[in-house]
Amino acid sequence: MNDLDAPVRALFDGIAAPAAKGPPDLSSIGAELLKLAGDLDYLLPWVERLGAEPGAKGLPLHAPAVGPRLVLVHRPEGGMGPIHDHGTWVAIASISGLETHRRYRWVAKGMDTRIELVEALELGQTQSATLLPPDDIHAHGHVTGRGDPAYILILTGDDQTRFTRNEWDLATGRHRILHPGDPGRWLVTEPMPD
Repeated sequence: MNDLDAPVRALFDGIAAPAAKGPPDLSSIGAELLKLAGDLDYLLPWVERLGAEPGAKGLPLHAPAVGPRLVLVHRPEGGMGPIHDHGTWVAIASISGLETHRRYRWVAKGMDTRIELVEALELGQTQSATLLPPDDIHAHGHVTGRGDPAYILILTGDDQTRFTRNEWDLATGRHRILHPGDPGRWLVTEPMPD
């Protein structure tokens, strides 16, 4: 990690011990991520870079082949991501704007299986959300009329596309399995593949 900028190196140094615990200490990981999210002197040039790239979905700040990774993400006005899971722990923190974060659970009653909303948060600056599988079913992004779309940091315990994961479409009730390598849909408005 010698090639990392000092603030990012400090984040990964700070999460090393909490991430190594079984299960990971998500409160400590979220607190470390919030420290970086509050470092606007460091992050604003990254935010400007992402904003200057038309159609950009995210900008990796640290993305090794294996292990914890950090991405800067910005969705457009009204751009909510689909309901999904990660297969690894995740922490999300807002740098600016307001990020809607909804957590769901899988409910099975006889032949009826569905997901239901458990928690809805609006993450502004100094707020984070953390999730640990199997309780990591969630959706996040921007809801029209609810503040400015956020620039957020997403920290995951590993590259989520290495795992078999799930994606749901609440409007149709459809569920699909995301096989390794499939990043899933970026926005809920994108059609779900067959």
